[in-house]
Amino acid sequence: MKIATLVREMHVEPLDSIFSPRMYLSMDLYTMAKELDFELVAIISGQDCEEICKLCDGLIVPGSAKDIDPKYYGGEAMDPPQQIDEYALDAKVIDLFVKQGKPIFGICGGHQDLNIYFGGSISKIDYDPHQDENKYHEVIAEKDSFVYDVFGSTDILVNSHHGWAIDRLAPNLRVVARSKKDNVIDAVEDRERKIFATQWHPELSYRMGDPIEKKFFENFIRLCANK
Repeated sequence: MKIATLVREMHVEPLDSIFSPRMYLSMDLYTMAKELDFELVAIISGQDCEEICKLCDGLIVPGSAKDIDPKYYGGEAMDPPQQIDEYALDAKVIDLFVKQGKPIFGICGGHQDLNIYFGGSISKIDYDPHQDENKYHEVIAEKDSFVYDVFGSTDILVNSHHGWAIDRLAPNLRVVARSKKDNVIDAVEDRERKIFATQWHPELSYRMGDPIEKKFFENFIRLCANK
């Protein structure tokens, strides 16, 4: 089993060091791949996207520390433009997997990516993604959803590490979970296209000691195997 994912850009301390800029792959996803016995294939550039799509059974679009340029959802372009435009590559990869009918799981920024790709938009919200790792919020999930399939409940608690959220929902996506406090969209799905996404980080919840959220990845791998 091979699952593709995208690498992300970050800067590490000290920021003025020549070694500061890095491209990284989430350690949590790496750990999940080891535990569930699937191969995680990192997409670094657009050069081999077509081949990777052919080789892989599904795609995980992970979160990111970078904002998405508003030009992709009807706003004014960033000035100056980003040196590395992560969304441009994300959209290309998403397009390939959608056209191949292969399952996609979006996480946080990946959740926003999928909404934008299908014609939606995002907006800034009052969350601080840099607060301590124990920050959680209450969510109401739909019974007939991939979220309910994991938790077996409509009332759940999920982590809070995002500063943006879906504003205008893409036409094909169905909202399956919302924040209890402010009605922010916390999960979407398109079962026909085998697309699922959470605004929170299930891989982080699992690392922080919640065994339930591993089931998101178990179910996704099962879906990829039966594509």
